[in-house]
Amino acid sequence: MSSLIDKLVDPVLERYGVPDWVKPYVLKYVKRNPANTVKFAASFIDVKRKKGEITGEYIKLPNGLKFRKDHILHLLNIVFYGEESMARIAEAWAGKNLDNNRDYASYFREMGAKDAKHARAIKNLMEGMGRKPEKPQKEIEEVFNYIASLDSWYDRILATELILRNSYAKTFGLIFYKVFYPVSPEFMRSFGKAFTAADLESAWGISEARRVIETQLISDEHIIELTREVLIRIQRSIDANMRLAKASGIEDEAKLLSDIAIAYPLQALSMMGIKVNVGKEMNRIKKAAAKLKY
Repeated sequence: MSSLIDKLVDPVLERYGVPDWVKPYVLKYVKRNPANTVKFAASFIDVKRKKGEITGEYIKLPNGLKFRKDHILHLLNIVFYGEESMARIAEAWAGKNLDNNRDYASYFREMGAKDAKHARAIKNLMEGMGRKPEKPQKEIEEVFNYIASLDSWYDRILATELILRNSYAKTFGLIFYKVFYPVSPEFMRSFGKAFTAADLESAWGISEARRVIETQLISDEHIIELTREVLIRIQRSIDANMRLAKASGIEDEAKLLSDIAIAYPLQALSMMGIKVNVGKEMNRIKKAAAKLKY
């Protein structure tokens, strides 16, 4: 059974471009219900010429899995708020040009424009499905309120390029797109064009985040504390939406993505030379998120 699971899990990871270090989290998820999980994983791989569909009430994926349309719109609303918030925050940072740092101002101006493009695509998608963006939950707002409060260029580059993009964008955004894009009607095509792996990254941003860490421009302790503070808020925002995942019948899948979303930035720190125990730090973050009050 174990080898069969490996044969099915490995292609799923490869298909979604998921790093090898994620596999232990996936196997943990698989062990909760091996038979059904193997079937579920296989259904994402072997869809052949099957087509999904969108009706007035639900969205059906090529593998037959159905989601209530209002649940998907709720998730889209969260992604829209995140993209719109980062566009606004990045534009404000670029405009201030603190310390006359033109490289950072140029970077945030570029990324703000990309985030604004993403936000427009999501808004068009939502309106095509009959819904306008709304104010999100306070837990989501708090993530971006905290990011907006950062006043150091180094904190800003690490928070946006290393933490947010690894946690939110790469874990939830790209997987959401790759799963749902095959069922999209014509009005959703601009959504696909706006979201690509390359478009979620900036070569300069990644390089600068690495430089800040590897040349010790700020202490390891400060980097870990910054990462922890952002991830506690991200974890809280994910926890606030677990009820929706349960109602959609994908609670286990949501928990898996939640684990990956928190582990991803920590793993990135470890790979850049920061001494961090990913497992212990994840437990600390989850406990702190559960106690966080607004």
